[in-house]
Amino acid sequence: MKKILISAYACIPDRGSEEGNGWNYSSLISKQGYQVWCITRDIGKQEIEEKLAKYPNPNLTFVYVTVPKWIDNAYHKGLFGLYFHYIYWQWTASKTALALNKQHGFNLVHHVSYTSLQMGSFLYRLKKPFIFGPVGGGQEAPTTFRHYFKEFWLKEQLRSAVSNLMLRFNPGCYESVRRADYVLSWNEDTSRMIHKLGRKRAVDKVFGGIDKNFIPAAPMHRPSRDVLELIWVGRLMPRKGLELTLHGLSRVNPTCHVHFTIVGDGEMGKYVAEYIEKYKLQQRVTWVGKVPYTELRSYYANADVFYFTSLRDTGPGQLMEAMGYTLPVVTLMLHGQAELVDDSTGIRVPVTDPETVANELGKAIEWMYYNEEKRLAMGLNAYHFAQDQCWEKKINRLLHTYYDALLKLEPVN
Repeated sequence: MKKILISAYACIPDRGSEEGNGWNYSSLISKQGYQVWCITRDIGKQEIEEKLAKYPNPNLTFVYVTVPKWIDNAYHKGLFGLYFHYIYWQWTASKTALALNKQHGFNLVHHVSYTSLQMGSFLYRLKKPFIFGPVGGGQEAPTTFRHYFKEFWLKEQLRSAVSNLMLRFNPGCYESVRRADYVLSWNEDTSRMIHKLGRKRAVDKVFGGIDKNFIPAAPMHRPSRDVLELIWVGRLMPRKGLELTLHGLSRVNPTCHVHFTIVGDGEMGKYVAEYIEKYKLQQRVTWVGKVPYTELRSYYANADVFYFTSLRDTGPGQLMEAMGYTLPVVTLMLHGQAELVDDSTGIRVPVTDPETVANELGKAIEWMYYNEEKRLAMGLNAYHFAQDQCWEKKINRLLHTYYDALLKLEPVN
């Protein structure tokens, strides 16, 4: 049986985003006839052990790599603290990986989390067949929209500066790009950044996945109703552009009966009431705050349109979740969201200047309101797209395309 080592800085079962990535790659690959060791942090140890106790998997072993307490404390000390924690952990994890390789003799190593090009991985040190990614990180927020970031714009600029430094000086980034057999990118922005680093060959674009158990097994039927229900899901981070979303909503003709539900919380939550008052949306917006991941299903099910305007995003997982609930999308022609959505599944507004974009977002919502039949057809197309992004299908394609190519000459241990 082929032996695979996976590095997943974030890995927690029954979660979305990075945590879900780590879990799904590790668990699903181990169910395809491979023996998998996953190196991860101990932050999700309880959930992982509970999951394995309920669903035993003899082909899956987790190795928890810890760092000193003072390093853990750095994680919460802003952007530099996160980068420092991540790189320190990755270097420690690589030493653990080298020891494990001496014991087990891995046939292939695969970095899956974090999905950050700049933050990188040190698995190249094992000198084994190596897959790096899929990774993102090539996105930059448009400067003309900086006022939506409020006091966090300086942090956004700092992130860009640190990103450029990491590309040049973090060996986990440039050595992974140079030495990996395959570099998988999440979007075109990141592919271009990889090419600028000098890597031209074996750079493929691979989206993330969606849990088939999270979305319905069949398309949802939505009856006609007087009010068009819009929904936004995500952490209220500056880069998610919630104010822009509300700015666009304010341009919707008052004769259109629309209602907008915000699901999520975060550092921009302190501004939600201000936004609602500024754009006079008291009768059109409900903010429910953070809800458990499993409860998101009911919010998606009760909506008509997913309305999401992130200003910097690798490829929002909640967008695929919404599409899995037969929801058409109104979004921006920007970064990963523009690649997940096409003209058959939603409306993508070109990014020009804030006033023009707000006006066009308003027109897009009005179109959704007045064109029910076409809107429902978009939702159906979105559902079929999401079904093809289920983790099981993604992993099968990954194995047949990349694992088979790298392992075909490997001797059986």
